[in-house]
Formats: sequence, structure tokens, C-alpha cells
Amino acid sequence: MTQPRFAFKLASAVIASGVCTLIGFTQYAHGESACGLSEAGRFHEAITSPTEEASPAYFLRTSEAFIDTCPDRLEIREAHVIAARAAVDLGNAERAAAHYDAAIQAGARLKPSARMDQSVALMVSGNSSRAREARNIAVSDWLAGLDATDAASLSAHKYSGGTIYSVRYKAPKARSSVSALWLAVPAGDGLPAAILVRSAPQQAAWRAIRTGEAPAAPLVIAEQLTCRKSTILGDVTEDMTLDTLERGATGDLMAYLKKPDSAEKTPEGEPLAACLGLSRMLHVPGFAETAMLR
Repeated sequence: MTQPRFAFKLASAVIASGVCTLIGFTQYAHGESACGLSEAGRFHEAITSPTEEASPAYFLRTSEAFIDTCPDRLEIREAHVIAARAAVDLGNAERAAAHYDAAIQAGARLKPSARMDQSVALMVSGNSSRAREARNIAVSDWLAGLDATDAASLSAHKYSGGTIYSVRYKAPKARSSVSALWLAVPAGDGLPAAILVRSAPQQAAWRAIRTGEAPAAPLVIAEQLTCRKSTILGDVTEDMTLDTLERGATGDLMAYLKKPDSAEKTPEGEPLAACLGLSRMLHVPGFAETAMLR
């Protein structure tokens, strides 16, 4: 039996990280070295269409075998990223951190989600300064992406406990849209947290079933997210301005920054406690990376 969460996640990693397997095919088409197109092709096939249980152990073993066999091919960038994520799901923080380092050294550009996984691995393995650096790069890259596409109005406010970023999206999508988000990043060690304002069609549907009444207007809620849990703070009504909501969100997040969550150690062999709400915490309009598939 395959493990859908990991199989989908790894397929996504191969595609979304730039499909460097195919790039490698093109750049090395002029001739084969000791490790050529056939080996790279077999690796790509083994990752995207596994013939055995698609477990973290399988992906780690397969990726590391390719890295050992083909250390000079461009595809090892993706192989290291896949191996790192597999090590995260196997609970091996040191191995995950080493593979993320090797991926970057080989030229990979990690997505913010991978950077945060790297941060968690570094936290668990005791390298707090590099964990903070990876976390801050994840947030910086996310903000840079929003700014480059003019997707949101951005501002930052520094406090003694850390920085709170204000993100007001310019053209939110109609369904499950996020219109505003405030992200708290600790000054020292710790994981980020966010409060977002979003539409809630599913909650509206369940409320209609319970009450027997159709909603008069689309339901909009405020929700607080940490890497461990999600808490619905309440409905957002039309008379609430974003400035008013920002003041409330800032107060709650300043309280969080006084005692931020840290990476929790898990039992040996269990997955590292990665940031499950990250794809919504670092929301990008029009892009969905389901937390369960990260």
C-alpha cells in the first residue's frame, strides 16, 4: 500500500522545484558521462512512478543511491531535496539538514516550505542560529515573491519580541480567499505564527445546515495559525475595517512573540514536527500547497 501523503508530496517536489531532471536532460544531451541520461531517466521514473511502497524510506534510499551514482549531474539538486524531505518524515534531523545543505551547495533554490523544513531540522539538531537563518530566508523569499507579482501591500513593524508583517492582498480569489494576513516572526528562536482574514464557505455551509437558514452574505472569519494548530477567532463583519482588525491581530501576535512555539522533538522514527499550517501561513494567491501534502 502506498502512502498518498508522501507520494503526492514528492511528485510535487519534482515538478514544482523546477523539473531540473528535464533541465538536466537538455544540458547533458551532448554526450553521456559515467552517469548519463539513462540513469537520470530511471531515477525520475522511480520517483514519479514507484513500483513499490512509496514510503519515506523508499524515497530516501532511491535518492541517495542516485546521488552516490551520479554526483556530477544537475538532477542531484532535486535528489537532495527529495532525500531531505524523506529524512524529515523519518525523523532524522541531522540527515535532513545535511541533504538541504547539499541541495543548496549544488545550486538548488529552495521554496519557502522547504526552507522552513530545513529550519525545523536545524532546530531539532541543535543548530539554533542556522535554524533562525533558514526561517528568516523562508519568510523573506515569500515576501519577495508577493512583492515581485504586486500581489499585496506589505509593511513590517518591529517589536522587542520580533517582527510582525502586515500583508493586505490586492486581488483575493472569490473562494477560500485571504484578504489580509499578519505574520509574527520571533526575534530569537521559534516558529512563526499568523492571523488571517479569509472567506469560509465550508463553515458557512455547515452553519446553514445547523440553523436551517441560508447565509445573508458570504461568511468571512479571522483565524489564528501556528505550526501546531488552527484557531477560529470569530466572524469578520462588514463594519470591521482592516485597520481595526490589524490592531487586534497585532495585540494577539505580540503576546505570541513573548513565548513562541519551538520545534518539538518527536519519538525516534516518527516524522519531525514540521510546520503543518505553513502553506496558509505564507499564503500566495492562486497557489495551494495542501498542508497534509507538504
